[in-house]
Amino acid sequence: MDFLKKISPGLLGWLTGLVLPFGTLFLLIEYSVDGNAVDTIPMLYAYDELGIWITIAVLPNLFFFWWWIQKKNTRAAQSVLGATIFWAFLSLLLKFGV
Repeated sequence: MDFLKKISPGLLGWLTGLVLPFGTLFLLIEYSVDGNAVDTIPMLYAYDELGIWITIAVLPNLFFFWWWIQKKNTRAAQSVLGATIFWAFLSLLLKFGV
């Protein structure tokens, strides 16, 4: 636990906000779709449905955002919010972009 105390709150918030949705996305796809997630993600991208799955996977960030606010750690909450905005931008890019 001493390792987590040495990490700055901003970096901890960014790591939480970026890694948790990626893991959630992987688990959602792994257990919701037939086949494994590694093969399914390119198919979801081809059918323009990956943005929807990313949006669902980012929902746990909301819990951590409120948790950091309740612990009076606004720097970590700002970082989680920044990571959530990154995921939203990525989702919009997948939906309307390339």
